[in-house]
Amino acid sequence: MKTIEIQNQINSSVFPVIGIGSTSAEIDILKSLISNLAEDSGMAYVIIERLDYPPSENLKEILASQTKIPVIEIVNEIILKPDHIFIIPENNFLVLENEKLQLQIKTRSSTTNNGLDLFYEALANSYKTYAAGLQISGSSFDGFAGLKKIKELGGATLSVLHKKGLHQNAVNEDFIDYFVEPHSIASKLAEIRNSYLVSHGYEEEEENKDISADEEQLFNEIVEIIHSKFKTNFHHYKHQTLRRRVAKRMVITHQESIEKYLNLLKNNAAEQNALFNDFLIPVTYFFRDKPFFDNLSSTVFPALIENLHKDKIRIWSAGCSTGEEAYSLAISLHQYLEQTQNQHIKVQIFASDLSEHCIAKARTGIYTQQDVKNISDKILQKYFIKRDNNYHLNKVVRDMCVFAVHDITRDAPFSQIDLISCRNVLIYFDSDLQNEILASFHYALKNKGFLFLGKSETVNNKTDLFVVVDKQVKIYSRKSENKQLKIPRFEFIKPSEKTEIIAETETSDTDYKKIAADVLLEQYSPAAVIINEELEIVHFHGDTSPFLQPASGKPSFNILNMVRDELGFELRNAILKSRNEKKNISGGHIAVQKQNFLTSFEVIYLPANSDLLLIIFCKVPVAHNQINNSELEKELEQLRGDFKRVTEEQQIYFEELQTTNEELLSNAEELQLVNEQLSVSAEELQSNNEELSCINDELRDRRQELDVMRNFYESMINTIREPLVIIDKNAIIQSANPSFYRHFKTSQEETEGVSIFEIGNYCWNIPEFKETVLKKLTQQDVVENFKIQFNLEDGIRKRMLLNASRIADSIPDEMILIALEDITDLEESNESVKNINQELLDYNKQLESFTAAASHNLLEPGHKIYMLGKRILDNEIALSEAGNHNMKRLLNAAVNLNQLLEDLIDYSKINFTDKEFKKTNLNTLVKKTLNELKIIINKRHAEISVDPLPVAFVIPSQIQKLFSNLLTNSIKYSQENAVPKIKIAEQEISADELLSLGADADRNYIKIVVSDNGIGFTQNYETLIFDPFYKLHSNEQHYGSGLGLTLVHKIVLNHKGYIQVSSEPQKGTSVSIYLPV
Repeated sequence: MKTIEIQNQINSSVFPVIGIGSTSAEIDILKSLISNLAEDSGMAYVIIERLDYPPSENLKEILASQTKIPVIEIVNEIILKPDHIFIIPENNFLVLENEKLQLQIKTRSSTTNNGLDLFYEALANSYKTYAAGLQISGSSFDGFAGLKKIKELGGATLSVLHKKGLHQNAVNEDFIDYFVEPHSIASKLAEIRNSYLVSHGYEEEEENKDISADEEQLFNEIVEIIHSKFKTNFHHYKHQTLRRRVAKRMVITHQESIEKYLNLLKNNAAEQNALFNDFLIPVTYFFRDKPFFDNLSSTVFPALIENLHKDKIRIWSAGCSTGEEAYSLAISLHQYLEQTQNQHIKVQIFASDLSEHCIAKARTGIYTQQDVKNISDKILQKYFIKRDNNYHLNKVVRDMCVFAVHDITRDAPFSQIDLISCRNVLIYFDSDLQNEILASFHYALKNKGFLFLGKSETVNNKTDLFVVVDKQVKIYSRKSENKQLKIPRFEFIKPSEKTEIIAETETSDTDYKKIAADVLLEQYSPAAVIINEELEIVHFHGDTSPFLQPASGKPSFNILNMVRDELGFELRNAILKSRNEKKNISGGHIAVQKQNFLTSFEVIYLPANSDLLLIIFCKVPVAHNQINNSELEKELEQLRGDFKRVTEEQQIYFEELQTTNEELLSNAEELQLVNEQLSVSAEELQSNNEELSCINDELRDRRQELDVMRNFYESMINTIREPLVIIDKNAIIQSANPSFYRHFKTSQEETEGVSIFEIGNYCWNIPEFKETVLKKLTQQDVVENFKIQFNLEDGIRKRMLLNASRIADSIPDEMILIALEDITDLEESNESVKNINQELLDYNKQLESFTAAASHNLLEPGHKIYMLGKRILDNEIALSEAGNHNMKRLLNAAVNLNQLLEDLIDYSKINFTDKEFKKTNLNTLVKKTLNELKIIINKRHAEISVDPLPVAFVIPSQIQKLFSNLLTNSIKYSQENAVPKIKIAEQEISADELLSLGADADRNYIKIVVSDNGIGFTQNYETLIFDPFYKLHSNEQHYGSGLGLTLVHKIVLNHKGYIQVSSEPQKGTSVSIYLPV
């Protein structure tokens, strides 16, 4: 198929919309992407930068210079067009309100760490399958939930591979379809669009009417390959969902047509596995649609408690994916049981899914930070344990859930379930399969059990099975049924095998043939009746009075009671013969008393209605020569009497046979009922077997986990350096680790089964161990950090810390674990360190005294030199010009010497001055600093602006010194002939900043920025300027001691903070101070 033909297939009113999430740090990648976009790609591009990151300046102008595609910054109304690039203005969110895309300005109260999530989710809800999300920024979790939403609604998701981007791994592959290099983004987007068009992936089911028979056949062959291998019938999954998954695989395998992809799929087992896993879309969240879960506590859970049986609640989470849905149910129910004080109730949640990969992850109960992003801190703290940057569900919740691989479209359902949660699963099935699964859920639920569906799902087609409890949150209740239920059998035919039934339309023209037939039938057709299996007349046609008369006694329509006596015998035989032989039987020319004609009849067998017979009666005229004489009439009367007697006897036998037949039918019905009961029992056994199979899988998985844990702990115990020993209540050693044997110079053979008091040099036979340690343990106490000394062989003494506790539920009872830590070397080292510390304290006191004395004695000569030099310069008129110049240099040297000494003394004093942290208003400190520097500020006419600063726990004197040094530097190194402009402000801190600084992500920081318009410097010196005595400028105009910024750096370190400097020559310098709060 040619590209031109493909482009013509897409509706002009809809087009792909590519949402691009980026930051100013990835501007080069964004520029490269824009420059490579085709001018007629047929796609619209919407770009947003993360709100928790500094925005790019002049983004519109930068991107417009890279392409001929129109670049538009959205101002008010959002009207997207293909082949245009749209930019979300800085400090704005993109949201969907009232089904319209709208800008939303960021305010102080706005949360800035979910801007990309809102952006992608708005595009997904607005453009559905036409939306695609491209994530360039990958250093935070913002955007991940939004990308999941795009994938859930049929769109494509991409991530750019670069140094600070999202890494390709098994976790991210669940919601990222394509990982692309920066240089190939544009070509990949075009490839995705063409693949969606070829596979008809954009259109929804009701829109997809242009698929040819050949294309449909190719698609069905693809589905059949997966069906044949994995035994899951995807023919009744919604085809558009599958087409989009096929489109993804076509892009990844670089196949340009469905036919080529089908040829690849036929002989490639790995690709078959990949397509099967892609068919199963593992998109799920914790507490998806939170208000729906909150409603369970007020609607469903109280009813479950009310209808409780044997203190057990059984829940089935069908299509649980990676387990978030099942664990959300477990947490919600556990909270409710705690609130209502029903913790004694046992909860068992069967969580099933078709994907083995998803079930394996669910069983671990381990989730990333992005998975739990939207869970409240309260639930996180109570039900999760943070370990290795992941979140592990605690044992209480984990033990409530049993996970198993299970196909709800094929396998037998569970039984006796109180609540089934099947959310956002049915949306992927067609209506036939939905109905069968709903019938299966009806079978699985107990009477008055509940069904919990997704936001877009309903039971409208099965209102005979479920009743609405809360339509808004999709909760339904099972309708009770009197009849025995059977497990639904999922037996479907492929769509290609269905026979299309076309009803013929009736003509509105006058049907003359029908008019004639009606007249003939009404006026000229013979008399007739229709009888059923009980020989009851169900319809009369024509005048039947010559042949039938009402019987005397109780009213009856039985034809044998109503027919003339002369006809009864032959008619009975004809009826029986017609039924047995299934054909028409004639009889007749029978004379009836007082009638001047003979009667004939025909019994017509009706194949289309085998329980009915049509009997037609006819009059046959009597010829004169056929009139019998009286003797013949008497003989005939006698024969008739005989016939009547035989008929009556036959009637008796017939009634007896009928009674016997009814008894047989009754017995057959009883047998059928027993058979149905056995069938139901077999199906219940099958359902129970399915449940046991799931539990067995779970137990097998748990056993493997235990084996892994046992091997892990055994390896850890064997390699740990600390001695460990287990003794029983009689102090007999049961086992020990290799370190124990090394420390006490013994072996396993010499210790196990021996009293601990007898091993080695009887080193354990000491009163303090018996009286203190063992006595505490017998009282159920735990011994912690008990110091004990062992006298080993060869006069060696070991000081050890002993920890001991009883092992709970041990076999045999009352086993004791003793852990030892050899602190002999540590105590010796501690003693040495203690002595050295004392020496250092003495040295520090001497240094402090020296610094205090030097601060006066060293500064005084400098002051005197300056004073005497100034006097000479002012009073000695006879000084030569050279002498005058040298004297001024002497004065400058004296001033610089004093500054150097003052900075050196300040740097020394910083370790001795008071380090008490106080809650301090930084605005007050800045105000004091400005007052102290008033002279130099006025001299240089400096303009200093100060934004409101926060209150922080700091060392006030040191922070004031910090501000003083920074302001002095900014004024001193200002540009010549320019007014110094300095700004002090607080700024927000992004997660990336803290990450780049190496700061603790769990701690809060404030960021104070001091910026100026001074002479600046190149980036090469951004770290060197903090080195002691390092000077960027050595001329007299910009003289400095080289200790000013060193002192600032030292003060920041004293506060456990961070400092960064950025500068540009002739543009100014910005110093960022990060202090913990």
